[in-house]
Amino acid sequence: MGFEIERERLKELFEQTSDGVMVIDRTLRIVALNPAAERLTGFAAPETIGLRVCNEIAVCQNAEGFELCEKGCPGAAAVEHGVQHLVIDVNLPGRGGQVIPATCVPMIAADGAPLAMILMRDISERAELEERILAGERFDRISGLYARAHFDELYRREVKLAERQERGLAVVISRVADDVLDGPEGDRVMRLVGEAVRASIRKVDIAGRYDHDTVAMVLLDTDGTGATSLIGRIEAKLAGLRESEGTAGVLRLAHGIGTVMQDGYTGLFKAARQRVAR
Repeated sequence: MGFEIERERLKELFEQTSDGVMVIDRTLRIVALNPAAERLTGFAAPETIGLRVCNEIAVCQNAEGFELCEKGCPGAAAVEHGVQHLVIDVNLPGRGGQVIPATCVPMIAADGAPLAMILMRDISERAELEERILAGERFDRISGLYARAHFDELYRREVKLAERQERGLAVVISRVADDVLDGPEGDRVMRLVGEAVRASIRKVDIAGRYDHDTVAMVLLDTDGTGATSLIGRIEAKLAGLRESEGTAGVLRLAHGIGTVMQDGYTGLFKAARQRVAR
């Protein structure tokens, strides 16, 4: 009776754990697959039971990225020699080729046959957390625009692509006038500037907080006329924000424009900054 209770508990754990559990036999064929493993691998148990885990389902690698299938298979070592491999990496073709950590644990079937259990850890929450951290590094928390480092990376990419395709490109540099960002209104002013810029640019455009008081925008397939039009949209949006936020007389921008036609691919950003200074 006690054995039946323990078996039921084991079955419940097998079915409900968030980590994937795959059991293989001496021939490296899958004999069991829990729901979490189905989710992680993208394979349904009825279609997977009986397949060989090596090559047909997953390609195991060591920490250096070398494939371990067949001769170096940690699952085979667990079955044949009872050796537990604490950490391996598994390529799962069902989830876009992503790599997840897994452990091979030797075990014995009810009839005494050697088996190996592959425990695949679900690290999706960690991946989401890392993505949120990276997103925080990509965006300026006050303006909501791209942070300087990420903007620079995107800018270099766009310039190279536009030059290779011989496409038009324009840069607009906007700087907050006076020294209002150093006072108590600083964060609110930059938040309003960011809001006005985001509402005015197109989806294909790139905008970032370049310096403490400066916003930079990259406009694809745009000339000086298009850049001037963008400035007009930003100023119109700011006019409404000044009124609603009570910042009249405080929130003013100075603008500079650089274009490929006038300044070339390598000189348009510098030219835009110089024109703001004037």
